[in-house]
Amino acid sequence: MLTAVVAAVASSLCCIGPLLYLLFGVSAASLSGLAQLGWLHYPMLLLSIGLIALGFWRLYFSRRPLCSGRFNRTRMLILYWLAVPIVLAFQLYPYVLPWLLEKFE
Repeated sequence: MLTAVVAAVASSLCCIGPLLYLLFGVSAASLSGLAQLGWLHYPMLLLSIGLIALGFWRLYFSRRPLCSGRFNRTRMLILYWLAVPIVLAFQLYPYVLPWLLEKFE
């Protein structure tokens, strides 16, 4: 799950960095270099979707038990369903934000 979250964050890295600086009122010319990471967007999207699907399959359909000494199945399910909206928010951010800005303009 952690890898899926990291992949989702990396897929939106070209867009979220400038937004954070804009929200906090900081201007930085060096942020224009983040646009060079745009080619990572789709591979990281696919990686995070694949990892989320693997986690879902592993939690609900796998015959092998989860190998974790610290977490029981209930806690793993809670962590999974807490991580999925975070991943989806980072994945959909570049597509939803322009739509929202256009809608509320």
